[in-house]
Amino acid sequence: MGTQVFAEFNGEDHLSLVTVCRNLLDEQKKSWPGLDWAYRAMSAVKRRFLNCRRYHVTLQFNPQRAVSSGAAVDPESIKKRPCFLCIKNLPPEQQGILYRRGYMILCNPAPLFDKHFTIAAHQHQPQEIASSLNVLLQLSADLSPDYAVFYNGPACGASAPDHLHFQAGPVADIPFLNTLNKLSPVKEISAVRFYQGKNIDRSVIILEAKSRAAMAEQFLHLLKNMQNKLSRDSEPMINLFCTAAGDFWRLAVFPRGKHRPDAYFLTGEKRIFISPGAVDMAGLIITPLAADFNRLTCENIRTIYQEVSLPEEVINKIMEEL
Repeated sequence: MGTQVFAEFNGEDHLSLVTVCRNLLDEQKKSWPGLDWAYRAMSAVKRRFLNCRRYHVTLQFNPQRAVSSGAAVDPESIKKRPCFLCIKNLPPEQQGILYRRGYMILCNPAPLFDKHFTIAAHQHQPQEIASSLNVLLQLSADLSPDYAVFYNGPACGASAPDHLHFQAGPVADIPFLNTLNKLSPVKEISAVRFYQGKNIDRSVIILEAKSRAAMAEQFLHLLKNMQNKLSRDSEPMINLFCTAAGDFWRLAVFPRGKHRPDAYFLTGEKRIFISPGAVDMAGLIITPLAADFNRLTCENIRTIYQEVSLPEEVINKIMEEL
């Protein structure tokens, strides 16, 4: 593993994690031609902005994401392919930051942002948030205030549901995160404020706290409440974003009803090749196909959001029972 480690970060160094990540990306662009090409292509991607009255979204035409959007994530397909996040299967040119002895921070080779990182657990273990929440909160603090850390649940956006991982991208590039100050709290429990997104065609619950312990306790309570309400034995379908600033944490939870919209499974011109993950739910819609990029309207986005989100009446009941 030694040749894969670019640097180590244990929270004790004089350099910030943001600086170490920037150094990693700069070095990997020099030493890994495939990554350098991917980021050059990223700098040329097209974007289109849609004003959907109550919110805005950004469409990003990014052909590199076709593999991720089309990934087969059923158990049989997962078993048949080598895990691309296990260290033994990384490309020989790929290096990473050994993060707090349990994770590797890697440059994402199919970036959505000009700085896009994947944070993968050393051990091959399933994608699951309850046992890894404290890592998410710590990582958000270590990457603050520049980056948001996000999590795709194993059944709603994670292309490697068999290997625990997070991702990180610049806060400024994620549309929804830049609108949160406009929301009003709906309740406060144990010094954690809860907000609920309204009239944005998708369900979202935001938690804010100055205590990491309180945030963890209330999020796990919310997760358990969702699990009970939906009669699920496994983790509820969710996408998460986490940001931090000083001793202040903010967690945005997008509860999901299903992984992919009906239009994803259609054929011919009726098909819309969009497989929403956390980034899409937060207003950056990734379109691997030019046809979708050019033709999508607010009505298409509205339909997709409403199909893949939990209904508002279910969210209301979950919130009432907190």
